Amino acid sequence: MRVERIEDDIWIFHGDFYESVATVFVHRGKALLIDALGSDADAQWMQAYIEGNLLAAVKMIVMTHYMSDHMAGLRLFPGAQILAHRDYLYTYLSQRHRTQDDDASYVAPTATYSQELNFTWGAREIRLFHNPGKTFCATAIDVPRCDLVFCGDALVGNIAYIGSSAPSLIDNGLAILERLHRGRIVPGHIGVLGGGAFSHARIYLKRLGDRVRACRDADAIANIQIEECLAPGVQPVPFEVEWHGRNLGVIAERRVFSVGHDASRVAAVYA
Repeated sequence: MRVERIEDDIWIFHGDFYESVATVFVHRGKALLIDALGSDADAQWMQAYIEGNLLAAVKMIVMTHYMSDHMAGLRLFPGAQILAHRDYLYTYLSQRHRTQDDDASYVAPTATYSQELNFTWGAREIRLFHNPGKTFCATAIDVPRCDLVFCGDALVGNIAYIGSSAPSLIDNGLAILERLHRGRIVPGHIGVLGGGAFSHARIYLKRLGDRVRACRDADAIANIQIEECLAPGVQPVPFEVEWHGRNLGVIAERRVFSVGHDASRVAAVYA
């Protein structure tokens, strides 16, 4: 667990569990938290740092999406307003690996929004907007004067994870974020990325799809290497390698990227 200060009033917490990320904005002893890490130990460390080192009390928590690996700290700040997109519950219930422990510690949001919400926190102008991609409830958080955008799990480093959605929907969400032209990107895992990460993730999706469609069997799909799919000049980190492997498993299970061909055959039958 470590903390990184990126502005005078903004700190990023890097959790040990799944490399989940949370961010805090502090103004006059009041803290705005974006996401809440993935384990009790990480969340408790963050709480102690915010209250003991930054001398701040968390008053609002904005959730980029409602999955358990970003929710551990919600119950540690009972007086805080928790804000999420209105489709949060669909995302939470759709998790493939949701456990009884997750349900036992679940905390619902205290407020929801629909399409867009703008507010200020200290000197920061903050814009929230609905940007479905990996999840239907995905919220992007744009802080223009910081050249900064928070995107949750829209990408995983320089790749994207396809296990919770369709590649076309993920790519559309990435394209919207790419058009913001922000120089710093904070996703839900790993840490701060450069402004090219959205483009890199889109290239990964396209190259992955091309290679899957060129494969003749499941064994060939399982052997697709991440390096074949990355944008030029990008070197994979272990977390990206792990999630690329998960993508290959999802592709084998669901025949992702081949649905269009199947639909063509169905149309021919009924023509």
